[in-house]
Amino acid sequence: MNLTDLHYVVEIDKSGSISKAAKELYVAQPNLSKAIKHLEREFGISIFERSSKGVKATR
Repeated sequence: MNLTDLHYVVEIDKSGSISKAAKELYVAQPNLSKAIKHLEREFGISIFERSSKGVKATR
């Protein structure tokens, strides 16, 4: 994990959407999704609950 990854997580949580966060971060949405999936695999947890309405941080 690096600071960029942490910034991605914070922005996704703030916006409630990976695609909205990607626009705010000026990052391609597929690359942002891959970064989050990599973090989830690295730590063995789900960071976000995904739904058709967006994403929510797991608590």
